[in-house]
Formats: sequence, structure tokens, C-alpha cells
Amino acid sequence: MEQQQNFSATSIKNKKPKSAFSLAIALLVVLSFAAGYQLGNRSGNLLPFQVFVGPGLVPFAQERTQATQATQASMRPVERLAEVYLRLRQYFYAPDKLDENQLTYGAISGLLRATGDQYTRYLKPEDLEQFTARSHGEYEGIGAELTIAVDPLTGEERLTIMGIFPEQPADKAGLRPLDRILKIDGKPTEKMSLDQAVSMIRGPRGTTVTLTIQRDGIPEPFDVTLTRQRIQIPVLQKRMLDDKVGYIRLLEFNEKTASELSKALDELKGKGAQALILDLRGNPGGLLDAAVEVASLFVQKGPIVTVKSRTEGEQVFEAIPSLYKGWKGPMVVLVDNRSASASEIVAGALKDHKVAEVLGEKTFGKASVQTVVNLRGGGALIVTTGSYLTPSGYDIHANKGLEPNRKLEPTPEEQQHNAQLSSTWLERGKQHLQADELEDALICFGRARQLDRNNKEAVRLYNEAVAKLVERERNRTRDEQLEQVRKMLLQKLNFQSPVKAEAKAPIKQ
Repeated sequence: MEQQQNFSATSIKNKKPKSAFSLAIALLVVLSFAAGYQLGNRSGNLLPFQVFVGPGLVPFAQERTQATQATQASMRPVERLAEVYLRLRQYFYAPDKLDENQLTYGAISGLLRATGDQYTRYLKPEDLEQFTARSHGEYEGIGAELTIAVDPLTGEERLTIMGIFPEQPADKAGLRPLDRILKIDGKPTEKMSLDQAVSMIRGPRGTTVTLTIQRDGIPEPFDVTLTRQRIQIPVLQKRMLDDKVGYIRLLEFNEKTASELSKALDELKGKGAQALILDLRGNPGGLLDAAVEVASLFVQKGPIVTVKSRTEGEQVFEAIPSLYKGWKGPMVVLVDNRSASASEIVAGALKDHKVAEVLGEKTFGKASVQTVVNLRGGGALIVTTGSYLTPSGYDIHANKGLEPNRKLEPTPEEQQHNAQLSSTWLERGKQHLQADELEDALICFGRARQLDRNNKEAVRLYNEAVAKLVERERNRTRDEQLEQVRKMLLQKLNFQSPVKAEAKAPIKQ
């Protein structure tokens, strides 16, 4: 996204060292799955949001005695934190280097990280504005999906375009998926986080941004200047697969998803669709309201999802009868291990109500619930407040994902193609390993493993390359340190050694 490509609204995309050790994570290409949200209001003096992000929870409309007592009981640790801040300002050797905002953000970040929950986080005011715009399905930018990806040949991490929205500035300028962005308005991106890059590329409509692009097949980087526009995030793709089977792939769960899906259903039915495939593969989730509305298009009545909260107990979200489309034909929901959050709500509801068969892979298993709470000083706190269950009571979090009715394996043709590619990467890795190019060997063996999970030789050689790389780094560090100490001691010995006088024969008188 310039719209960020991330599988979690948490999107922790810290720039990692450019080494082969980042490969295991980087090959997942930034998958951080969309946490569920609902925008809440912690204080009656704050204006509540009108956006509900799912699979969310109820807003904090009323303070509960238990919560209030817990807050009062926790004041002493907060006072300790305040004292550390005051003493730091009092004694730090360079007070001019202490930035109040950075200290505050650092303290908040450490506090939330100590919860051990990756989905609990803080949004600065500017980040909250982008977050809210995304939930509306609109923002101002160039119309591209970005990620930090590893080049499979060089192993370098680069800001990379993963998708282009049709008829948007990036598309009109000729940008392509897998283009690497080296600079933004002349500033190198190699040390930028994904959030920093997104903030620089987004901006008010009518303004321009210049990207320096590196593209395979073109020897030199080139500049592209784009004029930002209001971007409408596409929520689905649709087409007829033949005369009777319609296909819809959901890309987003935002405020427009249900209405766009309803129109797509009408269009496909008008073209003769009697069966339907709803594709949720790779969909990271989004708004709770959108998930309930999408499920309501196919479920006439009954529960869609149950949310369990410490403060609110169990809350059941029912189907919305007015949205029901009356679909009667056979239906399949496709899922994979990247289908998360709102995608799992919809798949679970349609499966439990026996409206559709769920086919594919076990889903991601993102079943914790976040509430977005306004803060007085601007920004918001995203805090995990509960979990959710499917209508039958299936706990997606405890079971680490939703099980499909039937798992789908690759076709024989796909298996053969992947096996051939795996062998190609394996042979390339062997060449690198023989030349002691361990980082490159790791990349190749990792790719071979990804393409063919049954390739035991790729697994063995990958582990062998990792062990060699670790040992080499350990020996290099040990030898360098040892050599430094040896030289230091020799210098001291040479400095301390007395100069011996030459023996002279006695002079005879």
C-alpha cells in the first residue's frame, strides 16, 4: 500500500540486515495478517469513530468498575516510569539530544511490546489518519501495493511494487509488479521502513512524487514522476469461468465490500451463473461489519460470529436479513494459509450454515480481537480485547486455523512444474555451495524447498548451508578477536622488554 502489502494491520516491517538469515522470513513476502478491529471510545469526552474494523469488539462506551479499579491499582508502575523520564531529563549528559516525542513513542512501544501480543500497538495521529482512510476503502496516493521483498537472485531487500490498481497513476505511468523503488524524491529507500516509504509516497491529490525504479531487463535505473490522485481500493475481481460457474475473488473487507459483492452477484446471475466460487485465498481480513454483511448475503438468519470479551462477555453478531440475496446454487469458498481474520469469519459462517463447502488449505488462525481506542493527545491504541468463535462454537485461535471441508492438493501438472523448478534451484544452490557462496546457496535451497516440500535433498542442503554459515561467522569473529588480542599483547611485551647491552671484552692496560 502505498497501500501496504501486509498481513496484519500491525505490519511490523522493520528493515532487516541484508543477509541470508532474513531469507526464511522474507520468502513469506511480508505476510503479517490483518488484525481485527473495532473503533472504540475510552472516554465520553472524545468523539467516537464511525468505522468498525473487524473482527472487532464492542466500543468502550461505559467504564466498568473492574477496569477502573485495575487502572487505579496500576498507577505505581506508571509513576516509576514517570520518574525514570524525569531523572533522564535531569541527568542525561546531552539534554539537547532528548526529543520528547521520540522518548514518548519509545516508551509506548516498549510498553506494548512487553505484552507479548503482536497485534497490540500504538498509532500516531498521522498513522491513524491513514488507517481510517484505508477502512473507508479510499486514500490519496499512486495506486500501488508495496512491500519489502528479497530479490531471489541477489538476496537484497528492496522496496518492491507487488500490485498495481488499474487506471490509477501507477498504472498509467507504466509501473509494473516487481519493480523495485530505489529512491523516493531522491531519497534512498534501502534503510526505510515500509511505513516510512508509504508516508512519503502518499500525499494530497494533485501533488507529485518522483520514484527511481529498477526493473529487470533494463540495465540502468530510471525516474518516474506521478501525480497523486484519490485512490479507490478495489475490493473484488469477478468473471464467468464458463456458461454456468461464476467466480468472485474478494481482495478487501472494507465499507464497500458488501455492496460491491452484491452487485457482482447480480451481474454474474444475469450472465447465467448457477454455481459460485468465492475466493478468499490470501485475503488478510478487515472490517467486522464487512465480514458480517458479506456472510449475510448468503446466510438469511442466525449467528455469523460470536465475540468473547473480558469486559463485555459474549456478543453474538447475527445475519442481517435485509442483505440476503437468496443464492440457491452450489457454492465453494476457497481458502489458504494466508486467509485470516474477516476471511475466516465468512468462511466459518458459510461452512457452519452449510451454505458452501470450504476447500483449500487450513487458514491462518487469526482469531484475536482488537479495539481501536481514541487517545486524548491524538492517535489511538489498538489493543487486543477478546477472541471470536464461528457459529458452531469452533475456536479458530485454539485450533490454529479453520479446517476446510476438503483439502485441495496441486494438480499433477502443477506438481510436475514445481518439481522441475525446484530441481533447477537445487542445482544452482549446489554450485554456490561448492564455491563456498553460502548466502546465495541458502537463497536457492530455500526456493527449492518452497516449490517442492517433498524435496528432502533441498531441506538437507539448506540445513547444511545454514550450519556452515553459522560456523564461518563464529570462526571469523573468534579469529579476528583473537588476532587483535595477540597483537596487543605482543606490542606490550615488545614495549616492556629491556634493551640488552652488547658484551664487550675487557680492555687490557
